Amino acid sequence: MDIETRLHPRISVNWHAFIKTFQGSIAVKTKDMSVDGACILYPADLELEQRFSIFLKPPGAKSIRVIAETVWSDKFNLGNREEFRMGFRFLAISPADRQFIATFLEKEK
Repeated sequence: MDIETRLHPRISVNWHAFIKTFQGSIAVKTKDMSVDGACILYPADLELEQRFSIFLKPPGAKSIRVIAETVWSDKFNLGNREEFRMGFRFLAISPADRQFIATFLEKEK
């Protein structure tokens, strides 16, 4: 049995996002999100505790920039390719953007 340790529940969202890496920006999608973090579908495994700039793109709104770190990773197969679900904890986000996410997620419940 898994014990939930998150302070805020995750809500399913399908936002476009970009993760800035040393190789450039990688286009990804979110799977779910809370005001404290997000699960992002990523084409490769990333080291845990790495920090990244992530640009979240909510539908019909301006991009939200967060600094986040990887806290978990889970591999799964999609037919003939592998993909990773990566858990990111938000380390830095503006109060206005955090409030925007909170309001958006409250409406999505």
